[in-house]
Amino acid sequence: MTTKKSFAAIALLLLIIVSACQNSKAGKNLSKNSFTAVVNGKDFTAKFAEGHITEITNTLLLSGSMGNGEDIQLFLPQDTGAGTYSYDMGIQGKYQKTDEDFSFANAGQLIIESHDTKNKYIKGSFNFTSKPMNSEAASYTIENGSFSVHY
Repeated sequence: MTTKKSFAAIALLLLIIVSACQNSKAGKNLSKNSFTAVVNGKDFTAKFAEGHITEITNTLLLSGSMGNGEDIQLFLPQDTGAGTYSYDMGIQGKYQKTDEDFSFANAGQLIIESHDTKNKYIKGSFNFTSKPMNSEAASYTIENGSFSVHY
């Protein structure tokens, strides 16, 4: 009798697991988000990579953060498709060393390799130079940037 109960419990557990897997969004890639770059010659591999849509401006914000105040952010219209873009008022890059030391892109490129708006996934690369807004510190050079983010 205990064997039958154990078998029934295992069968029920497997049924729940299979059912849960089938209920997940079809086609959604659950791989880990990534956001990397080289900042002034030093590797930047974000501990936290994420994306959000701001409802008011329909802007997609992609962010890679070290968790200590240092981060890189990319702002672009939510419907931006594959292509190569320069930084301007509609598309912007930001590097922040600390809360007081942040800068916006003044030159460079953002390359969107793929953007699946239905499944909310975007992949691409970027580079830019920027000058800190609140200090006389030297410019930052962000190179070899890449991101793969679900939002």
